[in-house]
Amino acid sequence: MSYTNYHQIVQDFNYMNKLTPSQLYHYNPYAEPEDVIKNSIITKIRNIWKEHINERFTNAKGPLGTFLASYPLTFRELCCLIELIETSNDESDFEKENMIKVVDDPFRKHNVRFESSRLRKHGLVFRIINPLRPLRMVYEVSFRAQLGITGQGYTDEYEQLDLMLEEESKRNSPEQLDSLYRFITPLVSFNDLIVNDKVREHLRAAIAREQGKQTMLKEWGLDRTILYGRGTTLNFRGPPGTGKTLAAGVIATELGRKLLMVRYDQLQSSFISVTEKHIHQVFDIARMKDAVLFFDEADAIALSRASLDRSWEMSQVNTLLKELEMFEGVCIFATNFAEKYDPAFQRRLTMHIDFPLPTKEQAEMILNKLLPRRAREKGLSLHGLKVAGMSGGDLKNVVLNAAGFALKGKAKSIGRKHLEEAIGVTMMKNKTVGYIQ
Repeated sequence: MSYTNYHQIVQDFNYMNKLTPSQLYHYNPYAEPEDVIKNSIITKIRNIWKEHINERFTNAKGPLGTFLASYPLTFRELCCLIELIETSNDESDFEKENMIKVVDDPFRKHNVRFESSRLRKHGLVFRIINPLRPLRMVYEVSFRAQLGITGQGYTDEYEQLDLMLEEESKRNSPEQLDSLYRFITPLVSFNDLIVNDKVREHLRAAIAREQGKQTMLKEWGLDRTILYGRGTTLNFRGPPGTGKTLAAGVIATELGRKLLMVRYDQLQSSFISVTEKHIHQVFDIARMKDAVLFFDEADAIALSRASLDRSWEMSQVNTLLKELEMFEGVCIFATNFAEKYDPAFQRRLTMHIDFPLPTKEQAEMILNKLLPRRAREKGLSLHGLKVAGMSGGDLKNVVLNAAGFALKGKAKSIGRKHLEEAIGVTMMKNKTVGYIQ
């Protein structure tokens, strides 16, 4: 005998779930549950009944069989799906909205790993973070699954609703939370940073301030005179490739902390209030992990409010300003366009450090650091190469391109001609290219 529709298997599941001491207690209200039926016997009966369901499930026919043929779920995965559907159907709209009813995680209950399950792979169940209880997972069954398992038609309208649900799960999933940032353990020091003395002094002053925070606040009494905005908030400004990101890594290394790099492409959202939520999250994570928070291309999120037309854009800047005022850790912003910053945002940054392009001598030093000795042609001199006006990022590309030219010519190492050719193609970005019309 096999199942032909969804309601038959649900009926058997409901019967199995009644086989518990609490459900059987009503037969003799004056007796202890163990006196009615021993727990071991109940467990045995439940297992036998589960085997009976599994046997009928394996040979399912009709709409249920068609659904399982399209989506070959394991028995335990089907148990999870049925529990989610039935639990959802039993809840009122108010309970769903406010999460009044708390249920056990069916995936944990049936020992199914959601990440590798067919339910996730086929888009039958989505997992999101409940905004009212961020540490609790919420599972939503797709219309594809709800309609398919009962043999009902899956129309384009329902498919659109599933696409919206999928987008919501991506925006509020644990995976998405991780993708907002990257934790990096920097392996760089001041020896790796080639900048002028002024930049180096300012960086050391910022580090000393953070290391001596307790002395500054408690012993010197600044905690009574400065009540907010006490974080070490730095603005690194300058052309691309001038060492701003490297300097952020150096600060994290000197403080013995990890660097939390915010991903702006994931931070920004087209949905109202989501970007603000993401801003709040990354500051919270930096507090919990005592990490150095780093925003690259910060001008994209801290634009002057005078240039903004939309209220939601202003709301994002306002959220950033509030978080900065209350943040007491190290937060670094890097930009190539500091003139775009909101004035109030600039006032909340306690130190502004300019990173100019390296001098010719500094460029040669950077190139010398980037090009390993064992990769060089014997007796290779870097002196006199046309590296003036090149940033550290440009010089990195020079080394990579020179290696490419050397490998192309089947050379055993990188020579001066390879470097000169690499400088030429790397600096093409600064030249105007004429196109044949």
